[in-house]
Amino acid sequence: MGTKRPSQEVDPLSLPVGMRVGPWRIAAWGGRGAYGTLYRVEREGLEASGPLALKLAIHPRDERFAREAWLLSHVHSPHVPQLHGNGVWEHSSGAFPYLVMEWVEGEPLYEWASRRNPTSRQVLQVLAQVARALEATHAVGGVHRDVKGSNVLVRPGDGRVFLTDFGAGHYRGAATLTWRLLPPGTPAYRSPEAQAFLRVFLRHPTAHYPASACDDLFALGVTAWRLVTDEYPPTDEEGAEVWREGGPEPRLPRELNPRVSPELESLILRLLDLAPVERFGGRAAAAAEALEQAARGAGPEGECPLFCWGNEPNPRWRFPERVGQVVEQDAAAREELALRETASRARQSRHRGVVPWWGAELAVAILALLLTGLTVAWLHRAQETAPVASEVRSQEEGSVAVADSAALTSTLATVLTERKVSAVGLPLPESPFPGQRRPPCTKNGEVELRGGCWYELARATLPCREDAYEWKGACYLPSFPPRRQPTAHPP
Repeated sequence: MGTKRPSQEVDPLSLPVGMRVGPWRIAAWGGRGAYGTLYRVEREGLEASGPLALKLAIHPRDERFAREAWLLSHVHSPHVPQLHGNGVWEHSSGAFPYLVMEWVEGEPLYEWASRRNPTSRQVLQVLAQVARALEATHAVGGVHRDVKGSNVLVRPGDGRVFLTDFGAGHYRGAATLTWRLLPPGTPAYRSPEAQAFLRVFLRHPTAHYPASACDDLFALGVTAWRLVTDEYPPTDEEGAEVWREGGPEPRLPRELNPRVSPELESLILRLLDLAPVERFGGRAAAAAEALEQAARGAGPEGECPLFCWGNEPNPRWRFPERVGQVVEQDAAAREELALRETASRARQSRHRGVVPWWGAELAVAILALLLTGLTVAWLHRAQETAPVASEVRSQEEGSVAVADSAALTSTLATVLTERKVSAVGLPLPESPFPGQRRPPCTKNGEVELRGGCWYELARATLPCREDAYEWKGACYLPSFPPRRQPTAHPP
């Protein structure tokens, strides 16, 4: 039998499975953010109630956890994770605060879009849900201050959106988190008024910019722009003069991507307006209503996939086969979510004495059988046939007609029907992709394969993930030069 390691010997950045933090038992490692490590946990004695998320501070006595706990306990929205508890984990190197909240099986927003080909209507629906989360936040006197794609999760099963990571947020009465001119946040999402404040008070010893709801809405506009163009608008980098008084007008999203519907572009530009008052008067509720109304009234152009089809890793292009795999996975996720909800309702009814004692167990058994069937079906799919002979491409000039939308949808359906997904993964292509790095492969971790530079996924097991390629029993990703300069805080 093994012995339990004392807490002082455990690395706070990597708690072992099975360890307890208060009444919470670590079930799995979930990821690491800018100032916290995420774990999937279960409540001791209440494992059947489902997993929760424990966020543990990277640094002792991190004050951001107290303000995040306050915001999560006061913001009540179906689009903000529910807080279940908080505390402090004692370690030999210090006291590490932690939060326990609702576990969200979701994908970061930009990753969600890169693995699919959403329509303008779907993007409007996603943005409306983020705006609703901001509405609830602003209603309690709070501001998020770090709205961006990586802090927005989309649940594949039902498309429900969650705004996360309130550690950089603020609320009336909260102590100042930093004495810098600008509050915490990601530079690429800074509003024009925040940038102007920085220029004016650069050498002021005590000035501090007070972020407002208008800053959150501008960041939502940057997020929307990035979502539909695969690029960032000029904000903190070269070209940011477009956001200054008297500066040139910024490029329109439809100049980069003509598939964006006029209604969606109009709302994005309104969120990015130079004047804060023009951003729906700083009212997230008004922004949400406008986005929801546009989604309901979207015509044929709103149903057109936003990105071109092709087999090259370029901005505003999507791989038909990979999107097809995700479509199937989304369908399975919807089935799983529906059965989990059925099982949850059955358990609740059982406790109220409404259904027989076996109701919850039957629902759980059905769920297990379905998941087993889905797994077996996925692993026993036929091997991948030869790659599609011709790439599916569309011109980006001019407006998108209804016929174009129908053709794209038909093309994807045809490709998915004719080409089966491999249980092993996509085979490594015979030659490099256009734009892929070529030898010498000198970047850290690169290897040379078939005339191109690739990254081997560490400890990857077959089948490879959807965006990876299989070669001799290992999984690889192509290496491409960066498309933009990195920011101080990765978005």
